[in-house]
Amino acid sequence: MVKPRQTLAVSIALGLLLAFAAAGQAAQESYRIGPGDVLGISVWDNKDLDQVVFVRPDGKISLPLLGEVEAGGLTVAELAARLAEMYGKTVKGVEVTVDVREIRSRPVFFVGGVGRPGPLQLTQDLTLLQGLSLAGGLQTGADMEAASVIRGDKVIPVDFVKLIQKGDMSQNVKLQPGDTVVVPVADVVYVQGEVKNPSFIKFTKDLTMVKAITQAGGFTPLAAPKRVTLLRGQGTKKENIRVNVSGMMADPESAPDMPLQPNDIIIVPQRLF
Repeated sequence: MVKPRQTLAVSIALGLLLAFAAAGQAAQESYRIGPGDVLGISVWDNKDLDQVVFVRPDGKISLPLLGEVEAGGLTVAELAARLAEMYGKTVKGVEVTVDVREIRSRPVFFVGGVGRPGPLQLTQDLTLLQGLSLAGGLQTGADMEAASVIRGDKVIPVDFVKLIQKGDMSQNVKLQPGDTVVVPVADVVYVQGEVKNPSFIKFTKDLTMVKAITQAGGFTPLAAPKRVTLLRGQGTKKENIRVNVSGMMADPESAPDMPLQPNDIIIVPQRLF
């Protein structure tokens, strides 16, 4: 026997499902069609007229009996009504439904240091942070402080350090179709081995060996600071330079700190026991 409380729960669940379906249908009908979109056209009781069509760059589609029809700029509901009126001249009691099979007219482009560069279709309202998540997030080496959103002839600077690490939501731009999100890839120096936070360090013109190790958290108790290795060069042709960082720290006048170059690799080995 079904209890009243169970019946109520089922009724609520059914009501929610119907409400979500209605909301989805309403959103579909109010969607404004653009060039590149793929539409499904169904004419009730006339299978020969059912079509899947591509909206051309001029905003038009081609359909049997009707020829070219302007679709760009219309909502789904408006296009369905227009087609019903046009088909109604030759087909008695016609009913037409239009559904959007694929949205291609609302691209936002992600360029540079993101997980999946390329276009992302705005099928719903998205903020920069939401769009970035769908684009695979920021890559290692992305210059988080020098990103931008290009919108027409306008460049909107974005600082992901302020947005992500400090919660400054003024940086969280609402994306618009046609936006290009540019995330430059910064030059970096890599610090590996016996440091507290092995990672990449953003390269700056004044970056030195001691500064890079300090930014990586400093040496661990197991480090051998007199036997640090610096790898410098391209590909497999890397120069191997032995560096006594202890000497630099103890007597910077006689052992000056070493300026670094982009893509340098600092390896701090363990001390010998």
